[in-house]
Amino acid sequence: MSFARVRAVAGKELTVLWSSPVPYVVGALFQAVLAALFVDQLHAREQAVVQPLFPLAGFLLLLTVPIITMRSFAEEARTGTLDLLQAAPVPPSPLVAGKWLAGWLTTLAMLLPTGVLVVIVRWLGHPDRGPVIAGYVGLALLAATLTGVGVLASSLTSSQPVAAMVAVFGLLLLWFSNIGSGTLNAGDVLAHFSLSERLRSFAGGAIDTSDVGFLVAAVVVTLAVTALVVDSRRLR
Repeated sequence: MSFARVRAVAGKELTVLWSSPVPYVVGALFQAVLAALFVDQLHAREQAVVQPLFPLAGFLLLLTVPIITMRSFAEEARTGTLDLLQAAPVPPSPLVAGKWLAGWLTTLAMLLPTGVLVVIVRWLGHPDRGPVIAGYVGLALLAATLTGVGVLASSLTSSQPVAAMVAVFGLLLLWFSNIGSGTLNAGDVLAHFSLSERLRSFAGGAIDTSDVGFLVAAVVVTLAVTALVVDSRRLR
């Protein structure tokens, strides 16, 4: 894979994405809802703790990342520009990786203002730095996984709303896959794929290599499948 091509695709995607109102509107709504829910958690717990921030932010990312990634391939498929890109003798891997990188960087930028909430908590109390660092590492890895799923959903259709809905429902399934797993014959298999359970350990201050490996592997798998989907379109 040519990293120069990946950077070129990512740069173009970032320019197009940030030229639209999508990241600004989505980011503002994300911050407003997250702040309201987090403050409510602080009042309910009557403690200055940071841990509730990460599962709340993780769940909201399920709803916002698909909006950011929905245009990745769907819009170009609708306008026909994807056919022009596929006509060039270039493998789909740099194209997929570049679009994923642009979506991930945009999501990370959307997470940056949440640091204000951490500063407020540190002003009210003295939370440990370990859970804060581990929590943000978990959110960054979760954002990478969600972006991969969003780009994959976008490659399956030429409709942006359909791409967003497919990604949202798929991610909700993964988030809640641990619910009721103990009553099924599958046992802990479903819980193993639960994104909420993976994020829980990070929020608790632990960076488990199995959780890191799972989220990284999820990114690799989603991008590989996306490349296969894009390549199959080119062959057709």
